[in-house]
Amino acid sequence: MGNDRYNVVIVGAGPAGSTAALLLAQNNLSVALIERGKKPGSKNMFGGSIYRKPTAKIIPGFWKEAPLERTIITDELWLMDRTSAVKAGFTGLKFNEEPYNKFSAIRSKFDPWFANQAVKAGAKLMTETLAVDLVYEKIGLLKKKVDGVKLDNGEVIYADVVLLAEGASANLTQKAGLRGSIEASSLTLYVKEELALPAKKIESRFNLEPGEGSNIGMIGYPTASVVGKGGLWTNQDSISIIVGGYLNQINSKGVSPYQLLTRFKEHPLIKRLISDAKPIAYKSHIIPKGGYESIPTLYDDGILVAGDAAMMVSGRRGTDIAMLSGLYAAETIAQARAAQDYTAKVLKGYKKRIMDSFFMKSIKKSKNSKQYYKEHPDADFLLTKAANDAAYRFFTVGIEASETKMKKIKDEIFGMQPTKKTLTDLYYGIQDWGIF
Repeated sequence: MGNDRYNVVIVGAGPAGSTAALLLAQNNLSVALIERGKKPGSKNMFGGSIYRKPTAKIIPGFWKEAPLERTIITDELWLMDRTSAVKAGFTGLKFNEEPYNKFSAIRSKFDPWFANQAVKAGAKLMTETLAVDLVYEKIGLLKKKVDGVKLDNGEVIYADVVLLAEGASANLTQKAGLRGSIEASSLTLYVKEELALPAKKIESRFNLEPGEGSNIGMIGYPTASVVGKGGLWTNQDSISIIVGGYLNQINSKGVSPYQLLTRFKEHPLIKRLISDAKPIAYKSHIIPKGGYESIPTLYDDGILVAGDAAMMVSGRRGTDIAMLSGLYAAETIAQARAAQDYTAKVLKGYKKRIMDSFFMKSIKKSKNSKQYYKEHPDADFLLTKAANDAAYRFFTVGIEASETKMKKIKDEIFGMQPTKKTLTDLYYGIQDWGIF
């Protein structure tokens, strides 16, 4: 393997890397897809959803053969307090009909399948392979261009272009000078547990028919005063739960991921959903949440950055954005191949594609929410408490006039803090929760 040369070396066989590898191999470029784990997906996790529209741009009709779990027909957001939850959601039975909307998936199953599509197209997958540095060639007297990667065993793999899809840690991205060190306030730490439960029990508890699935996002109580989220989704014969928040807050509050998970599972409403389920897998994962200001330089001579390494996450959407960044990287590299020019002059087209994308518009729109939560870390908790207190009072049957009850509810909600602050909390919360 050592000292081979390819048109493209891709570091990371996650959604971004495998997408680029597949499309480039289909265009007859030689591709080396490097993965440090024993198999793609073994080192990572995600929020559990595969979106049909963006994924079908890569592999049309993928749902007919991909290892998917359930078709998601129900999406809910729970605003949680200690003994209650205010729920907002939608169930659409049409989502269980082709062409579908989204699916639940387990990354340790989906990622190997996805990477194998690239292999079938002609890419070479190298697992248990760690790239530790970049190698360069001189361009003229003063400039240099990335010319490949150096592995931990000392071997070098040369390439016309290197695509870094290495995840949030992004060591090579930093070594390339495309970004500086990342602050803990720009990263979130999430822990996920998969719990085995028979399919019939899942369907009974979540009001589902065979093959149908449910996805629940949760804020407030689950994160123990850390700005973050919890979540639960149904797989074929298991339930996945996830909880986490900003890394700097987890560190400063001395909360371990395991403590967050245990606390989450002990909530009375969660306990009912996971009763009798047996833990079968546990993972933690760093997710970039620095927003628009933390996006690195996306290209240079002979190099591009995609996926989590490029800090591209918008609300709940990360996997599909990673895939689309891989798509745009592949299109740019194919253009460079046609021009036989792998310098920044051509590769800058990647940045234009990214900046013109729908998801970058969303990332730009929500760029102020990170700063807002930094200044008001209690925003979610005040909202969820107000919502649950109001709901308890609203649904409590008493002996007072409805007008009197509603006035008391209004006074309590707006008595917690100024009205403008409550509305601002809600505005930034909607952006951060990824509702639009």
